This record gives sequence, C-alpha cells and structure tokens, in this order.
Amino acid sequence: MTKKPACATGECAPQGDAKARRAAALAAEKAAKRKPEAHVDRDAFDEPKCFDILLNYACQAKCLFCSQDFEWRKEQNLMPFRLAAETLYKAYQNGYRRMGFTGGEPTLRKDLPQLVALARKVGYGYVRIQTNGIRMADFAYTKELVDAGLTFVKFSIHGHDAATHDRGTMIPGSFKACLDAIENLRRLKVGIGVNIVLNKDNYRHLEAFYEKFLLELGLSNFVIIAPLYEGNMTLHVPEMGVRLRDVAPYVRKAFEVFTRINFPKPPLLLHFTPCVLPGYEQQMLGWSAFNTMVVSPEGRHRDLDTTAMDHTVKTEACAKCVYNERCIGFDASYARTFDTSEIVPLLEVPKRYDAGAKRPAHEGRSVLTDNETCVLEVLREKDGISTDDFLARAEKFPICKDCKDENAVIHAAETLIKMGVVSREFKKGRYLWSLDESKLKTPARA
Repeated sequence: MTKKPACATGECAPQGDAKARRAAALAAEKAAKRKPEAHVDRDAFDEPKCFDILLNYACQAKCLFCSQDFEWRKEQNLMPFRLAAETLYKAYQNGYRRMGFTGGEPTLRKDLPQLVALARKVGYGYVRIQTNGIRMADFAYTKELVDAGLTFVKFSIHGHDAATHDRGTMIPGSFKACLDAIENLRRLKVGIGVNIVLNKDNYRHLEAFYEKFLLELGLSNFVIIAPLYEGNMTLHVPEMGVRLRDVAPYVRKAFEVFTRINFPKPPLLLHFTPCVLPGYEQQMLGWSAFNTMVVSPEGRHRDLDTTAMDHTVKTEACAKCVYNERCIGFDASYARTFDTSEIVPLLEVPKRYDAGAKRPAHEGRSVLTDNETCVLEVLREKDGISTDDFLARAEKFPICKDCKDENAVIHAAETLIKMGVVSREFKKGRYLWSLDESKLKTPARA
C-alpha cells in the first residue's frame, strides 16, 4: 500500500485521484462566468516556506478518527536519522527556514532531541513538533527538547475535558498529560498551539473547548479541523463521522468566544469551504499557498499545495459560485462517505462573520497574542530598556514565530501601550520601554 501524509494533524493532506481532480477543475474553470468581487484577508497565512518531516507512523494514541491507517504502525517505519539529517540540510539549502517534525507521534523517537538540535545548527530559526502531548508531561524531557532548540509545539487535543479527550485517544490520562505539558512549556517560554479534529463526540462542545483553552489557559494559536475519511476513520464512521452542516453552527458559536473578548486571531479552519461556512473564508486554510513540503518516513516528497488540490472535488454547481476560481473544492473523502449535497454555490461574496463587530485591538481584551506575551517576557527580564535592547532580547524567547520581524514586535508593544500595560518614554535621545503588570488583565489558569 502506498502511504499518504495524514491530515488529522492539520499539517498535511492525503492524495486522491489526481487525474480526475484536474479534469473536474478544468471543466469547472471553463464553466465559470464570474470572478470574486472581493478578496479575502490573507494576513493569517503570509508565512515563509515550511518543511515538514514525518519521522514515523507510530503513535501510542488510538484515535478512532485518525486519518492514518493503523496497519502502518505494524511496520518498521522510522525515517533513518541519516536520511532525516540529509533531508533537513537539503531543505535549508533550498530556501526553507521553518522545520516541522510530525508523525505518527515524533516524541516516540529517541533521537528527536538530536534532530531538533541539528535543525537549529543548520540554521532553522523556527523548529516545531506536532504531538499528542503524552511524553511532554515529563518536564525533564520537555526541557531537553527546548534546550536542543525547540521553538513551537502544536498539540492535538480533541476534547474540552478529560472524559471527551481520553475517550477519543483511548489513553486514560492523556488530557491531563496535555495540560501538564502546556504548563511545562509555559515555564520554558515556548510557543504553543492547539489543533482539534472534530468528531461526533466533541463538535457540540467547541464553545466549551475555547472557554477552556483560550479564556482559562490563555492560549492563542488554534486550528479547527474537519476530519478526513481516510485510514482508521473509514472503519468508524458511525461512531465518529459528522456532517459539516451539523458542525457549522457550533463553529460559529466557538468564534463568538473570540469576538466577545475582541481577540484578533480566531482559529484557522482546515477542510472547510465557504459554502459550508459563508463569511468565515478569511480563516480557511487552503485558500492560499501552504508553502509546505512534506516528506514521508520512506523519503517521498509531497508539496502540500499540490497534494491538497489532488484530494478535493468540485461539482457542476461550483461553476456558479463567486469563489469558483479561488476555492480548491470539497474534500473527496468526505464526498465519498456522505455526498456533495452541501455544495451550494455562493452567488455573491458573503459578509465577514465579524463585520460590524470590530473594535480597537486593545479594547476589552484579557488574552494576549503570542507577540504580546513575548513583549511582556522581555520587560519582565529587564525593565526600562532601549528599543535596540528590547528588540535584541525579544529574539531569545521562542514564544512567537516572528520576533525577528521588528515591526511585529513593535506593533505588539504599541497595543500593550494602549492597554496601559507598557509605557514608552523619550529620554536623552532614545525611547525607554517599561512594564506595569498591575494593569494587566490575565485569564485564570488551572
């Protein structure tokens, strides 16, 4: 069997029938009569190229909705260390500056700290892992990875509480392990993100999920993923499968958690289309380039943009849609499992979900972005510092992805000034930055 990258993590997408997909796309393009009248705001996706290495298919979790085939776990499927090292080195030579290690579960590899260290030595400023969080509940192990150069951790958490998440992973205690791992990374000042793959057990609790991870724990980087009907999921559709039209109202309620507190970075959405969630297209992954190359444990390279295009379908109705030339289509595995009745062409560009609700960036906010948190950590380390010192110190903290972008850091600091948390005073020909934490509204944490 030819193995395909799994998309349950939000990091990659399986292939489908490329020939049929291209033929359908060509037919839809010929039939299209209109172009979009407005453009989607792509600020959330303007990122450098990323290179992902799937180190293995092994995983100690047993998620029924996993889009990987559990049969793959029975084989010796570790990418050899030498091949991984050569791959990440060549990727750097080819212009990639962000490295991701995924699986399976990458923390099952004993040499993961060495691979992280090698990636940093080669020159990658951003090194991420995608994990179920179980091993990272061990502070000593997490510190080993951080000391090696790990800068960002993306968790797969599939429930708002232990009962839901542990039932999904079939690993008792896995939810608590994630919470412990998050606390470890907070202590070590490393960036954190959370993916949730929707299924029949968890989709009705999305609002509670974000009340937990956004409002209570103060995390700020999220992706909501509609499941793929590949791999193990194909065996468990009755227990785990869910229609997108049933999911959509709960996604809207989840976004309300973010708009209530005026948070500027709501979740990204994977495997959704505008006809399912009109007005939310600005958050949908797949509308612009992923800029990601994925390499399987066997060493096969797949460009994520090409792979995503190969795994989607369109119908005749798509030709009438205002987004036809932009939308890549409906997930083919979903269409095979259910149908395409949810494909309803949009005849005009819908209003954004947050139209009329926007307020100044600082107003009414209790949760900080990663960049704003980075600013706080800099000033907690040393208060009353110059702009040059401030920017130099910001690069030491791997909390955010873009601290080397001076504009991003200064913009975050400007927002904190408006919140009254940070002050900037001009003295003797230079600006000095200071912190007043008494003005900081922070979410409660468990």
